[in-house]
Amino acid sequence: MRVKDIHGKKLRIRRKLRTKFFNQDKELIDDFINIIHMLYPKIKSIRYYPKRYEVEVRNNTISKDILKLGKVWSSNWEFPKSLNDKQKKLWIAAFTDCDGTVQNRNYDRFVAIDYINKNGLRRISRVLEDFGITNKIYNIKGGSFRLKIFRRENLIKFNSLIKLNHLGKRRKLIEAINSYK
Repeated sequence: MRVKDIHGKKLRIRRKLRTKFFNQDKELIDDFINIIHMLYPKIKSIRYYPKRYEVEVRNNTISKDILKLGKVWSSNWEFPKSLNDKQKKLWIAAFTDCDGTVQNRNYDRFVAIDYINKNGLRRISRVLEDFGITNKIYNIKGGSFRLKIFRRENLIKFNSLIKLNHLGKRRKLIEAINSYK
């Protein structure tokens, strides 16, 4: 398969599809690389660009497997269909690790995911509700939306069901839960 893209003023034709992962947390980058190696042991084309916080995997099989999950572009991605409960929890944890925040300041304690795709956030909201985690979606500046999980009982359920891999966010969540009297 050949993929065309424009680089500067030149048209390049690539032989392989590329999958890119961006994150500033080195631990999550290492986790992503380890998972790719575990799921696709024969893959050799993984490159890490530390200045850009980017991992690039050049492989048609991986890209096609990701595209089978549904739309993946930021404005119209879809929550993957036909996942079991364990896979849904892992997917939400990975999404929150990358695009979520945990707040614990004074009496303001919550887990939030900010994104431009309201339909995608609604789907995550419904899945969280199925797990018994109450949440709410708000409009925020610039056409973005925020899914917010608050109250002690919801934070406890989120922490026990959705295991975050991001150490900083996991610590903040535990501190937020423990800060309730």
